[in-house]
Amino acid sequence: MAQPVLPDDVLHLLCEELANQEQFDTLFNCACASRALAVPALTHLYRSHHLAPVRGGGEDLYGLPAATKLLTIQKWSILWRSLVTSSLDATLFPYCRYIRSLDFRDLGYLLDDDQFRAKVSKQFFSGPLKQFEKTETVTNIKGKKITRIKTADIIDAIGEVVTQHTPTLEIISGELQPGALVRWTPRLPRLQSLELWDGKPLEDALVHASIYEHCPQFKSLMIYTWLSTDSDHKFANFLSSMRPDSLQTLQTISHVKAGAETFRALNHHSKSLEDLRLCVSNESIPQMSLLRGCTALRTLRMEDVHGQVDLEATEHDVFLETVAWLQNCENLERLSFSKLQSGAAIITPVLLEEKIRLRSLEIDSYTLKDHKAFHQALVHHKSSLRILFLSGDTDGMFRDDLDILVDSLKQLRQLRDLHLILPEVLRDEHLVTIVAELTLLEDLYVSGLELNDVVLPHLASLSNLRTVTISGISKFTMEGLLDFVSRLGPGNQGIRISVDMADPDTLLEDEVLNLVRDNLMDKVGGTLEYMALRDPNIPEFDSDSD
Repeated sequence: MAQPVLPDDVLHLLCEELANQEQFDTLFNCACASRALAVPALTHLYRSHHLAPVRGGGEDLYGLPAATKLLTIQKWSILWRSLVTSSLDATLFPYCRYIRSLDFRDLGYLLDDDQFRAKVSKQFFSGPLKQFEKTETVTNIKGKKITRIKTADIIDAIGEVVTQHTPTLEIISGELQPGALVRWTPRLPRLQSLELWDGKPLEDALVHASIYEHCPQFKSLMIYTWLSTDSDHKFANFLSSMRPDSLQTLQTISHVKAGAETFRALNHHSKSLEDLRLCVSNESIPQMSLLRGCTALRTLRMEDVHGQVDLEATEHDVFLETVAWLQNCENLERLSFSKLQSGAAIITPVLLEEKIRLRSLEIDSYTLKDHKAFHQALVHHKSSLRILFLSGDTDGMFRDDLDILVDSLKQLRQLRDLHLILPEVLRDEHLVTIVAELTLLEDLYVSGLELNDVVLPHLASLSNLRTVTISGISKFTMEGLLDFVSRLGPGNQGIRISVDMADPDTLLEDEVLNLVRDNLMDKVGGTLEYMALRDPNIPEFDSDSD
């Protein structure tokens, strides 16, 4: 008697959960187990294919045996070959119809890989995929003619075919030909996000009209660069062409020369824009207050690519307008300023705003002695702050400056992630005081002037600690490290410990480190990385004179 089969919706739920856990081997075995499981398993396997461990060549290939490298490249190519072949109706199941993400960056990395070109490409471009093999003959510097793959043309040809069979596609990533989006977007009613190497494909007015008409769910844009002239104007035109209040996420990875026009255009999405991450410059920083209509933000990251303009000193009116804008962002949860010279000064009054409760705060490039008020204001977010990154110039700090900082940090009891890159100020007693109450810490990175065994029991008492990096000069002993390991508990399973600047005068021998590593692995499955501040065989002050 045949065993009863679970309903399809239950099988899909089970396979969806396996995909959420990235259990790809289990999903594959399910697909092979029975006809009833094949479709649910393959659906969620390919729906999550962009998370597969073989993408990008899997783990770091350097140092692996040649045969292992080749096997990894072959698996990587099979993933892409199965997707492309399915779009030609040449596979048993229509894998391409299941996918939500099409990452042409990853395909480009595969096509440009030396081992792929030398040993795998012939198989990859065989059979129905022969039509996508596009090459050119060039002459090298020695006068020899060589044939090479035309990566951009291959990606465009594959995209042209695959996008005709991806009704559930939500994300496209990569470097696209200028006319690609005009051809593809009419077929993609569920498109939500574009992650582009270059913003040039967005310059065509036909793309504006096509996304507006055919992609009603489009809401997210990431751009690495924009090489065209007048990119600020072209960027603004695209943003203004979108449906009002539809853009939710915008990120520029490098300086795309977004300025006044782009900032004004973003107000077209003032009620919808929740995640804004921009690279700004000497030219665009004085225009920051033009973003003042965007008050629905939950995440804001600003990176100054030049790191030169002090907005508070040179454009005080703009500085005040920028502060007022952020104070009106009542839903703000994550705030990050990188290389922004006035960052701490802008953030301080925002921290004092009663309605704002930050969960994450990152700031660098500030002078600590000039910003006591900023350190004191951190306490206003002691009930909400989960992540804190501080990196700055510690020159000129007095004892009072340090005491204020330590007193504020020790009160942030909800912190899970604390990074303190503060050169040559924190000592044992400061770190002990800070971590004593931070019992929920999971990730700790700290620099210091001199750290010794006395801090280790206090670190071991952090029952949730998973990652700890000691980047200050340290003088840990074998006894201290073994005692630290003995105090770890179940919550520290898999802990990663890095000692980056061990004092060469108290450097531990390899035999001792191996003993500590063995104990750490046995106790909680953890790892230890240990590096000297400098080579102990090289004098600290080398001189030619006697």
